[in-house]
Amino acid sequence: MSSLIVAGILIAFVAICCLLFVFINNQHKNKAMSSLLNKISQVGSEKNLSFSSHEILKNTIIGADGIQRKILIVKKLNFETYEDFLIDLDEVKSCSVKKTYGSIKAGQANGKNLEQYLQNIFLHFEFHNKDPFDILFYDHTENNIYQLKEMELKAKHWEIFLSKMLKAPSKKIA
Repeated sequence: MSSLIVAGILIAFVAICCLLFVFINNQHKNKAMSSLLNKISQVGSEKNLSFSSHEILKNTIIGADGIQRKILIVKKLNFETYEDFLIDLDEVKSCSVKKTYGSIKAGQANGKNLEQYLQNIFLHFEFHNKDPFDILFYDHTENNIYQLKEMELKAKHWEIFLSKMLKAPSKKIA
């Protein structure tokens, strides 16, 4: 009978430890998300932006100001260092989802899904007078394979949303 009590105590201890780790992990995620939201709010206020929509990725947050036609991207580099990028949609030529794949050797892809070789999903911006810019939505080294579809849908949502906001190229009359 005493071995059942010891086993019960061990199981309870392991369960409590697991729950504690989950709780700490959730608190860490909430703190990281809160710091990103605070930072984009601070930078947005400094640049007189008012966000109509935003997207929180792993270490990046995207905010869209539809009235001023600007996109603010804030990326957390490390514990307290952030980097921000402001995109003026008047300077954007095109916005599209871009995927990069790992190499596939001859005969290796038989019966396999192409998604197994997917490495990254980006939201890719082409500008009229600047170098292209990418926002990383999915990275196979940081994201779980089960997040692939969700991240792809988010990137496509932003592609559609931003493409509608881009100015149509002006047509010249002959």
